[in-house]
Amino acid sequence: MSDLDLITAVGFEDERIVHAFTTRIGGVSEGPFESLNLSWSRGDDKARVEENRDRLAHALGGVDLIFANQVHGDTVLKVETKPAGVWSAGEGDALITDQRGLALCAQTADCTPILLFDPERPAIAAIHSGWRGTVQEIARKTLVAMAEAYGTRARDVRAAIGPSISSQNYRVGPEVLEQFEALFGDLEDGLIGPRDGQGGAGLDVAEACRRQLISAGVPQAHVSLVKACTFAEEARLFSSRRAARDGHPGLFGGQVGVIGLRE
Repeated sequence: MSDLDLITAVGFEDERIVHAFTTRIGGVSEGPFESLNLSWSRGDDKARVEENRDRLAHALGGVDLIFANQVHGDTVLKVETKPAGVWSAGEGDALITDQRGLALCAQTADCTPILLFDPERPAIAAIHSGWRGTVQEIARKTLVAMAEAYGTRARDVRAAIGPSISSQNYRVGPEVLEQFEALFGDLEDGLIGPRDGQGGAGLDVAEACRRQLISAGVPQAHVSLVKACTFAEEARLFSSRRAARDGHPGLFGGQVGVIGLRE
């Protein structure tokens, strides 16, 4: 039995897929990376990260984990085989596939992870959507890429939005809010908290992603949202902003949203 603490989403009980949103529990990393750190871009020992990734792959039934070099952009990578000798499929912030045995990973530590499943084709996607990816509409572009590659129809898709930083703990400046206003119009309707004296406010990126999915044609009833704040739940989840608050910016672990088609 796995010792990993994995979060699953409503509506993703289909026996053809495996999925999870990982937490920081059940790994071997130490210090600011304790314990199930799945990112090796921030200074953790790579052997420990590999062990953590192996534990996750085993817990999911022996799938091949596929990552991307995430850059807060809108590039969608189509994955057809496991990359030879490396974990990464390339530079991008969304992964799609219809191949069995491959488990796509979206790495986060405050940003929003989104998993997509088309039960009709079937095909899957894992998306990393921070505020930059959200204003670039990476969720909608991933649905378009799935339609072009696999014939996916948005109305068939199941979507799961995983743990991310809540609006109460994610103050952004007016320059960021202006970009969201250009996409969503009035932000006072549940996307931000009260504005401060500098024109900034707490921003709910996960809710923005939920609205984008629905606007792109995914039925509201098909979108599941995990209510967990990465910043607030220190014992369970990694957070970039919390690391900065605690005096070690850049030194923190990462969790993933992961989805795979069973062999």
